[in-house]
Amino acid sequence: MTMSMYRSIATAVGTREALDLAHRLAAWHDAMVIHRRRVGEAPGAACDINCPHEQAELLWLEAVDVFGDRAHQCGFLRSFGAISTQQVSAGLSELHV
Repeated sequence: MTMSMYRSIATAVGTREALDLAHRLAAWHDAMVIHRRRVGEAPGAACDINCPHEQAELLWLEAVDVFGDRAHQCGFLRSFGAISTQQVSAGLSELHV
């Protein structure tokens, strides 16, 4: 199911880079679902170095770069990957106040 969503977005973008990213996002998505079932909802709870949480921010930034506005359709990825990005942006905006 998730692969079809990522593939659909990649197909609409129409690049090889988008299709490659779709495959990696589907694998990350599956790993994240398994991880959450195993350790629960809280990020950092029983996470190890290979935790999918660690990949989320970079994958989100890559999705925004490769998919453009269509990346916002990736709600599951955004929910984990955009958290750190939003915190950084909020911190930067506070510097300009």
